[in-house]
Amino acid sequence: MRYLSPLRYPGAKSGLAPLIAEIVKGGARVLGRPQMFVEPFAGGASAALRLAADGIVDRVLLADADPLVARFWQVAAADPEWLVDRMHDEPVTLERWDYWRGWTPKNIDDREIAVKCLFLNRTTFSGILHGRAGPIGGRAQSGPYLIECRFNKEGLERRLRFIGDLYRAGRLIDVWCKDWEATLADVAEYYPQLVPDRVIAYLDPPYLRKSAKLYGRSFDPLGGYGTNSRATTEGWGMKGWQHLRVAEYLRRRATYRWLLSYDDEPELLTSPALYAAGRMTPNAEEKALLGVKEWRITKRLVEMRYSAGGPRAQRRRDELLLTTLPPSSLPLDDRLRTPGAAS
Repeated sequence: MRYLSPLRYPGAKSGLAPLIAEIVKGGARVLGRPQMFVEPFAGGASAALRLAADGIVDRVLLADADPLVARFWQVAAADPEWLVDRMHDEPVTLERWDYWRGWTPKNIDDREIAVKCLFLNRTTFSGILHGRAGPIGGRAQSGPYLIECRFNKEGLERRLRFIGDLYRAGRLIDVWCKDWEATLADVAEYYPQLVPDRVIAYLDPPYLRKSAKLYGRSFDPLGGYGTNSRATTEGWGMKGWQHLRVAEYLRRRATYRWLLSYDDEPELLTSPALYAAGRMTPNAEEKALLGVKEWRITKRLVEMRYSAGGPRAQRRRDELLLTTLPPSSLPLDDRLRTPGAAS
């Protein structure tokens, strides 16, 4: 299958998944075959599914702070046949879109949460699950694309069964409803036998701009993560403090190799509080207690096409890719450009 994920995601990185696979394979030639690939911002999980499908890593672990998204992946993994049957029984109509938009589960383990996630994702503009996005085709259902146009049940059935196959085979090892920091901490606690050099965390955080309008859990204070009055970096302030937390963790406390993808914003590579440094910078205590290494941070630009934000956002834009995998892991071709170099 060309597309492995059943979910359409705002700014989905499905086009980046093959490149990530190449980079991970390159790292394996130097460090050994990865024992685990962790996606703490699972979303559509395109990268993890591609690596598992191609047998590039032994196991993948998904996590997402959004209960709606996390519950979808849990049910798709552990109970795909139920979800397939339930999907086929669900009419794809504007009335059902209104129903699911207003429906609230009585408990967090309800399997119907997975149905809500799948239905709204496949029938809402750009796959946006939260906020003000409306149904494909609008309320009048008079445009060229109507509400059911992205809901190919036969194709979705194949993708859902593929996820169940990965889970039964032990390739998709678990799905957690946790934020990125708890996920990375718990991987270390629950899987102490893993070799740090052979665990890769792929982080694809929410957009720097307008993320609260796209995701149920964003880094905007209105997006579910709260605020921090101590964040004072110029240009970031309270709205960006979670981005600063991710950067500080990756630069100073990450014990696993990591890849990070972002929309290309100048502050990311110019601010010392973000990713201006060319190497990880743990202090002596972090080196001694956590075993953090001073791995080099390689930075590249990749040309991508985004899916969120309307017709104007369909133009190509640069994606920033940073990694502590060995620089020799990166393909030597024109897909990757050094920031600041002429295109």
